[in-house]
Amino acid sequence: MPRSPACIAALIVLVVGLCAGCAGEKGISAVQTPELRAVPAIAEPARSSKTSSSSMQADIAALPDLKVGSFERPDEAKVPEYEILDRTSADRAGAHAVRLLVDSRSRTQADFEIIARDLKARFAGYDAISVEFTDTHDVLAYTGAALIYNTPAGVYYMGFVYGPPSPKGYYVRAAE
Repeated sequence: MPRSPACIAALIVLVVGLCAGCAGEKGISAVQTPELRAVPAIAEPARSSKTSSSSMQADIAALPDLKVGSFERPDEAKVPEYEILDRTSADRAGAHAVRLLVDSRSRTQADFEIIARDLKARFAGYDAISVEFTDTHDVLAYTGAALIYNTPAGVYYMGFVYGPPSPKGYYVRAAE
């Protein structure tokens, strides 16, 4: 049987490799064996909320003391009638925040934005204000919400880690 030159060359390389291995020299290997190391430990979540809270508090403390948006109150004649039914302190991790339940017959996005501007000016001392709009004339119907942020700490507190979603200082949505 005739043999091709490539088969003969491969056979010679194999024989030389085996002979070299037998003679105590390092053999030729097409695949290098990877270096083995110990299995890394499984990362466990922080066991106490103080650790995550203190890191968030440090992040908030490192934010500059700037104000976001305008704090000018809208013309009182243009502000739809509303009443604050509930006010709950929501301070957390160094951010001064409050949650409001607001009763209003308003239903439009534009009306909620004017109310949000009024609340932003009234609660200017807070970093963040979250608002739930309802209408008690309609058996506590949910009509919308607003996230109002007055400082970078408030923006971060609301969960906007890449910056505010609006330079106005609030984000408002009417329920559909």
